[in-house]
Amino acid sequence: MFITNKPAMIIENRKERYLLIGDLHLGLTSEWRRKGVSAYSQVKDFISKISEMKKQTKASHLVMIGDVKHKVTGISWQEEHEIPEFLSLLEKMFKKVIIIKGNHDGHIEKLIEKKSKVKVVKSLIIGEYFITHGHRKVKTRKKYIIIGHNQPAVKLRDRIGASYTIPCWVIGKIKDKDQELIIMPAFNPLSGSGIVNENEFIGPIAKYLDTKNAKIHLLDGTDLGELKDLKIRTSD
Repeated sequence: MFITNKPAMIIENRKERYLLIGDLHLGLTSEWRRKGVSAYSQVKDFISKISEMKKQTKASHLVMIGDVKHKVTGISWQEEHEIPEFLSLLEKMFKKVIIIKGNHDGHIEKLIEKKSKVKVVKSLIIGEYFITHGHRKVKTRKKYIIIGHNQPAVKLRDRIGASYTIPCWVIGKIKDKDQELIIMPAFNPLSGSGIVNENEFIGPIAKYLDTKNAKIHLLDGTDLGELKDLKIRTSD
């Protein structure tokens, strides 16, 4: 289900394969440039990575689970130029391209051409999976809920005292319910992260995660065990 060494996952349903990624934050680099930091467009890099995963997994559909764009209110000049180009390239690669709207995706519909096959939805059901960004309340009886929004990473400290953060998956039960929550790491490595062994989870879904039993997995598949035991764990 998880793609090794990638912040992405595959869901297969009725012989169709869905590639899931989230928290792309296209347009972030324009904010950096305004602050004097030299940064380049991420469109080509993202397309290259997505194309590689498509070939690896043979996915036919792409689902982006929120925060495709970066600017919360309005549309930046960079987003106005980059996102239509990005979506156009994705349309050539996949049968379906679905955007699950995140809290940064205000007015994203204006960036989608009228004849485009890109769809924007609030949530999506694929088999036993209910998929949403994670910033709004939802009701579902599906066994598995997949969200982004938190951009999880774990902080580790090496033997000489230096600390660093690594993107991770968070998997655990929802309190008082027979449902499992999966929190995806951010696709954009520049978008920042929520440190799971320091900070509380955000959003009306993640706040109900049973953190006593939640497990943490690195992108390479390493099982770090339960979150409650990861109080800035020392790494080799």
